[in-house]
Amino acid sequence: MKYFIIAAVAICFIHSGAVHSVADKRKGGVLVIEQQIMELMKKLDTLDERSRMKLLSQSDQQRNELLGILLKHLGTSSSKNVQAAAIYLIGRYRLSDGVSELVHRIDFDSGWMTDHGPEPLWEQYPAMEALITIGKPSVPPAIELLATDKNDLRRTLAVKVIRYVEGPEVAEFVLQKAETRENDIDRKSMLNDALLRLRRLIQGTR
Repeated sequence: MKYFIIAAVAICFIHSGAVHSVADKRKGGVLVIEQQIMELMKKLDTLDERSRMKLLSQSDQQRNELLGILLKHLGTSSSKNVQAAAIYLIGRYRLSDGVSELVHRIDFDSGWMTDHGPEPLWEQYPAMEALITIGKPSVPPAIELLATDKNDLRRTLAVKVIRYVEGPEVAEFVLQKAETRENDIDRKSMLNDALLRLRRLIQGTR
């Protein structure tokens, strides 16, 4: 028995193209998911250990299938709304296996508007937001970007990921540790620049 409810909700979300009017769809989808989870939980007492493990492992399979669907839309659609929605859902469901793709697209600009209407689900750089939502798995790839990528915007966004995932003190410790351990001169210089950027960011947000 397979559960495709989350994937189905995600596909409906993406294909709707409604960036600012998905609240009702999402609410209905959450109720359906909740019912499916309740049915799953009810079965656990009637199963042996092996069957319970097999049943619960289906959630991992579902997450992998969902990530595959989202990455497919992200890679094939020319619509900024579709791309932003896919990125948002990777973050929302904390699909950490998608971190490398999010880092690759960290400077993707959704064309976020601040004018009138309801609050949008994502802002200008949804991949950065998604990486922050995913948390700790985002930090090593962000550090690698900072050690290799010279693009100013991408570096700024990667520093923000580390700062808002780890908090100011731990973020500085993590970057300082990476810079200290680095032997390559160029990478060390890039990480030192990242550390300076982080300190300016922390100072500016106090």
